Order: sequence, then structure tokens, then C-alpha cells
Amino acid sequence: MIKLMQRNQGKRLLKEMEQAESYEEWVELAGAYDHEMGLDEWKQDDACESYDYRAIRQRLDQLRDLRFRRDYPQLLFILNEGIHGNLGGMGKPALYSKAKLGTKNLITRYIDELCGALHDLNEVDEKIISLEEKQDFFQRASHCYGRSALMLSGGAVLGFFHAGVLKALFDRGLLPEIISGSSAGSILAATACTHADDELKERLNLDNLHHEVDEAEQIRPVLSLLGNGRPNMDADNLRDYLQHIVPDLTFQEAFERTGRKLNITVTGLSPRQAPRLLNAITAPNVLVRSAVMASCAIYGIYPPVTLMCRNASGETAPYLPDEKWIDGSFADDLPAKRLARLYGVNHFISSMTNPAALAITPDPDRPSNPVRSVLNFQGRLLKLGTAETLRFSRQHVRIKSPMLSLVQHLTYGILAQEYTADINIFLRNRWDHPLRLLAPPSREAMHRLIYEGERSTWDRIEMVRNCTAVSRTLDGILHQRGWEV
Repeated sequence: MIKLMQRNQGKRLLKEMEQAESYEEWVELAGAYDHEMGLDEWKQDDACESYDYRAIRQRLDQLRDLRFRRDYPQLLFILNEGIHGNLGGMGKPALYSKAKLGTKNLITRYIDELCGALHDLNEVDEKIISLEEKQDFFQRASHCYGRSALMLSGGAVLGFFHAGVLKALFDRGLLPEIISGSSAGSILAATACTHADDELKERLNLDNLHHEVDEAEQIRPVLSLLGNGRPNMDADNLRDYLQHIVPDLTFQEAFERTGRKLNITVTGLSPRQAPRLLNAITAPNVLVRSAVMASCAIYGIYPPVTLMCRNASGETAPYLPDEKWIDGSFADDLPAKRLARLYGVNHFISSMTNPAALAITPDPDRPSNPVRSVLNFQGRLLKLGTAETLRFSRQHVRIKSPMLSLVQHLTYGILAQEYTADINIFLRNRWDHPLRLLAPPSREAMHRLIYEGERSTWDRIEMVRNCTAVSRTLDGILHQRGWEV
């Protein structure tokens, strides 16, 4: 009887969590659920097969002892042995899927102690640890530890889900400085990276976003596989919409304004043209709006785009005028490898709304069972087999039709990609009619998407906080000192 009452209480709390209007309300309900279901005891018990709790406990005791004794030279030595983001497996998603709020208290205590030790070393008198030693340590530690990036996928109108993800992370001070966007994701990534902190929250709210859609007189893409002229009008609508939400900035100017590193993927119209990741490093003078237009140019719906830049005279001019670009999600929806190479990123958070990706990629963090595991395995075999077939045909079968050749190339690009990250925020309530993806959402539908983005992120907040705490601390110290990150 007691267990039945406990289960019923748990179901009630879960239902209330789904309807929570704020993160604070959700946290209170999640804490009550963990307490009711006995998960507080699980958090307090260090032992668990999912991670090496002994190694973490030993490391925690070392840090505490050295900080208590103020033995900063030895503390520096210990930290120089290595600061690892996944020490003992403490970053595993499984450790955050048991309880609704947080994970093992040992992990949280260790991360807090480590961040405190880093602050101690930064603030200790330079007679004990010289400025040169500090700079050398913090720059090396930041380089070795790496940093996090947020990747926003394509997804047409479902991309408004990303607004909720951005808002939830920004409200908690957890929005990464490095953000990428493809297709619809590029619109929200550009919004986040072209507005300073004091105006970003307003730019992401429902009233602002839906008002802008109305002003754009509703974006109505029209299929143009046969080359009709209608999409040019629809592209103009999209261009007008972007003028309302994205300032007229280059990638370099956007970085200087916000300190956030915007990355937008575009796919070459020609199969011989490799996809590009546009940012302040690779394309500093390219105009952000034109990059978003290109990344949103779904083949057969919007016309290909010529990128525009600001030239040496400050005038707007074509960038690579002989090249045309289309939807970035076809070839590199989540550009993890390129972000890793350019920024030293080794921890990725993805917000996934791409219908094609969702159709072929199961949520890796969803609880599994034998039947689901078999179905997922068979689905992955089918995906890989189809991708290999397309790869072989691209290399050995000559297709005379340029359009069919491009379709083959783009289909292979979709199937060959990986759509999961270290922390995955998946759209759960997928729309049932494909045409809805191409129609402007009602205010109610937009509210639902933004809210679901927030709600889905609340589940991941503590994981994001713990997994990014050290890199945020290191980057904060480097920024404070004016040292190169």
C-alpha cells in the first residue's frame, strides 16, 4: 500500500513538472519527486557502478586538505597533474538520468571544490605563486580542459524550440560563448550572438518573436523543383524577417559586440564545393544575415544564395561571387569536428529539431529496454547501409542529371552525419504533418515550441552546470586577467 501511494504521488509530481511555468517551480517539484521516490538517499550514497567514486573521493580529499592548509604550491602541483572533465566517468549521462534534479552529491562537491581551488590560485599573493606561473598554468589548463559549445540544428519552423533552449541556458548563466546554427538554427544562433546580454532576453521572448513573424507578412516557401519564380518573393519575406531580428553586422562585428562566437554552416550548391563553417575566424567580413539566408536556403524551396561581405571600403559586395550556397543542415548540421579544431571544444550540447535527424536518430538519453534496443540497432544498420550504398554510387555510378546528382549528394550528407552530442536536448513532441514545417506558426504553436525548448532544457540544467563549471571558471579567470583564451 505504501509503495502504491508513493508511485501515485510520483506520477502526480511528474505531471505537475510537465506543467511548471518557471524553472524555480520545476526545481521545487523535481526536488519533491526525488525526496518522495527515495532518490535523495541515492544522491548521498557515493557508491555507484557508473563511475569511479573512489578516485573522485580521493581527489576531493586532497584538494580540501591543501586548501585548508593553504599549501598553494602543492595545490598548483596537484592541479598540474591534470584537470579532467570526465574524471572517473563523472560526466556520464546515466548519472543524470536517475534523479530528476542533479546527481551524486560527491560529484557536485568535487566540482565545487575544484572551482574553489582554481579561484584560490588566481587570488593567492604573487610572492607565493608568481604571475608568470599563474598565467602559464591557467592558459595550459584551459587548453587541456577544453570548453563547451552549443549546436542548434535545422528544423524549419520547429527551430523556435531553440529559442526556449537559449532562454533557459541564458537565464541560468549557462549559455556557452561558442554557438553554431544550421538552417533554422542559424536564425536563433545569429539572434543570440548579435545581441548583448542586456537585450538578449527580450529578443527571445514570445511577444517579440511572434510580432516579427507578423511583420514579415508570414513566410510561405513554395516548392520550386521545376524552377518557378515564386520562391524569390518568399526569400524576400525571409530577408525582411531577418532585418527585424538580426542587426546588419559582419561575423567579426558580432563577436566584438557580444563576445559570443557565432558559427553558421552552409552547403555548396555544387557537389564539388565543400560545406563551409562561417565565423569570425574563417569569414570575418561576411555579413551574418547573408550567411543565415544561405543556411536557410532549403534546396527546392528557397533559391541558392550568394554570400555577401563588407569589403575594405566598407561597402557591401559579393563574397566568392562564383559560388552559390544552400541549407547548412544537409552536410554539417552539428559541426562538432570543425568547432573542436577552431576553438578547442571537446564538450558539446545539442538542441535537435531536424525532422530528418529525429526520424533516424533515437534519443540516446531515453531509458532503453530490449525491444527498443533491437529496433534502434536495426535502424542504425539501415542508416549506415543506405549511406554506404549512396557513397559507393557517388563514386562509381555516373548520373547525368545535375539535379539528381545533387539530390544524391545531399541525401548522403544527411545519412552520413552524427546527430548526438555529450548533452542532448531533443524535441519530443514532433509535429505530425510535414506541411506544418513550412507554414508560419500561430502564436499558440510558437508558445508551445518555445516552452518545450525551455522545459526540455530544465531537465539538463544541472548536467550542463556541472559539466561546464570548470571550463567556465577557467575562461572567467583568463578574461578577468586579460590573458588569451
